[in-house]
Amino acid sequence: MKFNQLRYMTAVAETGSFSGAAEGCCVTQPTLSNGIAQLEKELGGKLFKRTTRSVTLTKFGAALLPLAQGVLEAQDELEHAAKSFFEPQARILRIGLSPLVNSQLLSGALASFPSRGDWADVFLKQCFLDDLLERLDNDTLELALLPREVRSHRLQAQTLYEEDLIYLPPNPDLVPVETTNAIAIEDLADRPIILTQGCGLSDVIANMFDAAKMELKRYPGQALSYQVVEEWAGLGIAGGILPRSKLTENAQGARPILDRSGAPAMVAYEAVWVADGDGSDAGVTACAEHLAVTMNALSSGSAV
Repeated sequence: MKFNQLRYMTAVAETGSFSGAAEGCCVTQPTLSNGIAQLEKELGGKLFKRTTRSVTLTKFGAALLPLAQGVLEAQDELEHAAKSFFEPQARILRIGLSPLVNSQLLSGALASFPSRGDWADVFLKQCFLDDLLERLDNDTLELALLPREVRSHRLQAQTLYEEDLIYLPPNPDLVPVETTNAIAIEDLADRPIILTQGCGLSDVIANMFDAAKMELKRYPGQALSYQVVEEWAGLGIAGGILPRSKLTENAQGARPILDRSGAPAMVAYEAVWVADGDGSDAGVTACAEHLAVTMNALSSGSAV
C-alpha cells in the first residue's frame, strides 16, 4: 500500500470523478485508475461504484475512507514534526479543534495573522475531545479549541467567542407561526433531546439544564452529525439543540433558548494549552490572544 494510492482514493471521493481526481493529483487518469485498482486488490474489495454519470463510494469504500484520510493526516503531521525538530525556525503551530467550533471564524482569524512570529506554518486537525486533550498531554498540539464546559482546569485558557443555542422542535411544520420566537428553558422540561457524541455539545446541553436545575431528558438514540440532529427533529423523532452556526439554511422552526433569567442561552468556546511555567509558551499565549480578539470580532460582525 502506498500513500499515493490513498491520495487517489480520497481525491476521487472528493471530486466524484476519476478525471477530476487525476487532474488534482497531477497524474494521468490511467495512473490514477491503476493505483485505485491496486489498492482495491490489496484491501480486498471495490472502493467505488462507477456509472456513465457518476462515481460514488461503495459501502466498503465509505467505511475505509475516514481511515485513509487519517493515515494521510498522520503522514503530514509526522513530516511537519520532523522538520520542526531539525529546523527550529520552521516550527509548526499545531491547532486541534472540536467539530463544534466554527471553522469559518478560525479561518478568518488565521488569515488575519499580522505575523506568524515563532511559527513557520499552521497545521489544523479536527478531533473529538478525548483526542484533543490526549494530544495536549503528549505535546502533539500547541492549542486546542473547544467548548468551555469540557476544559480541564489544569490548562491555561483564553475565551474566544460565544454563540446562542437554538432549539429545533420535532415536527416543525406543526409549530404555530406565533410560537416560533424564543423558548424558555423551562418549556423544554420532559422534552426528549437528541444528543451527539465526542464534540462537547452534549456537555454544553447538560450544563445548561444543570444551571437551570432541570433534568435533561435524553433521546435514547444518538446522532452522528449536526445535520442528523436537524433531520431527526424535522422528522418528528425528538427535539434538537444546536449552536446557531451549525444550523443549515433549511432549518425549520428554529427557536433561540432563554435561560431562567431570560437571557439567551449561550455556548462559549476557548483556546486551551499547557502552561510550561518558564515562559516558553509565550508564543502560544500570543496566538491564543490573537484568535480571541479576531474570532470574537468576526462572530459579532464588528471585524473589517
